Amino acid sequence: MRNRLLVLLCVVGILLVSGAAIAQDDVETYVLGVAQPFTGPLGSFGTDFTKGIELAVEEMNAQLEQAGLNIRFEAVSIDTEGTPDGAARAVQTIVQTTGAQVIVGPLTTSEVLGAKQFADENNVVIVAPASSGAAGAIPDDNIFRVMYPPDNFAAKAFAQIATARGYQNVAILHMDDPFGNGLAEQFQEDFQALGGGSVTVVRYAPDPADVTSEVTRLSADASQLSGSGTTAVFCICFLADAQKVLQIAQVDPVLSSLDWMGIENLANPQLLEDQNYSAFLQNANFVSVSFTDEQTPVGREFVEAFTAKYGSVPGPFTNYAFDAANIAMLSMLVAGNDGAAVKAILPFVSNHYIGTSVQGYLDEYGDQAIAYYGIYRVADNGSEFELIGTYNGSADKLTLEE
Repeated sequence: MRNRLLVLLCVVGILLVSGAAIAQDDVETYVLGVAQPFTGPLGSFGTDFTKGIELAVEEMNAQLEQAGLNIRFEAVSIDTEGTPDGAARAVQTIVQTTGAQVIVGPLTTSEVLGAKQFADENNVVIVAPASSGAAGAIPDDNIFRVMYPPDNFAAKAFAQIATARGYQNVAILHMDDPFGNGLAEQFQEDFQALGGGSVTVVRYAPDPADVTSEVTRLSADASQLSGSGTTAVFCICFLADAQKVLQIAQVDPVLSSLDWMGIENLANPQLLEDQNYSAFLQNANFVSVSFTDEQTPVGREFVEAFTAKYGSVPGPFTNYAFDAANIAMLSMLVAGNDGAAVKAILPFVSNHYIGTSVQGYLDEYGDQAIAYYGIYRVADNGSEFELIGTYNGSADKLTLEE
């Protein structure tokens, strides 16, 4: 259905490398590892990501069969449990039990870093669809973070939003992990470089059972900052964590009186299903930086195919898992099930890949280099988010209409 020309060009590469086609009755199967969280707070993301990957494998196999070629892909999935140790175990288990040399996933930066040592030491290539933390920007390793750009772009967007809205100080609440720490640090640097004032930080442990003490500290920080100028709250929190935060914040006299900003996980209609949260975010002039709904023709085909296969629309960022799987498989069509060879060819393949919403162009760290975000707020009906601006990372330009 998609990228037929590129598939055929990659197949030509196989023939040039191997010197001859494999016999038609001798099908060779490449295992594509899938390391995603199926349990824990990000389980719904991991489940949908895996569906997107499996759809990509199904479509690729159909194309290969139609072309009369004798290579097929098989996806083998293992739960990372959403933790660095779980990700390391998942990647190691896939490699040792199947011989896979290419893994799509893990999901978060902390998981990716957990699997990094094993991947680097064993020439295993990790193609991560959604990892964006600054700590993952490491040159010449075996980690490729395709499609989803690193957080330095989002930090600049948030800093410019804060400046445009006239916030003089910002109180941050964030996860104490590579993603949360990196985004908070980069935001503070960018915000203050633009003339912003004080920034306070409250950290909470990933997947917290309770955030009462942290939200209480956030309220105290915000109260103190408000004495010296207009202050906003910046929530760098996953969806389940934010729901716990908002449950407390909505009855806090300080936090319920301030403007709020939040990461892309919070621009989620699921959060608005609770009318109390919806009203709180509307009153807080809540704004989020996420990706626009712009789609290439490939993106529209993906949504249609995913919906037809699974009976539901793909969840947030599932299209990037689909894209990552295609980049991985196209690289393997050229290089075979050889981690070192895939590592060498994957940047070329990615840089010529047009995905569901954007071209997959990598920087010197093997990370997505193109960033184009939408700026969202809660619509007047309180049940959805609406686009109110954009941020172009290449031009470092914010356009905001409020």
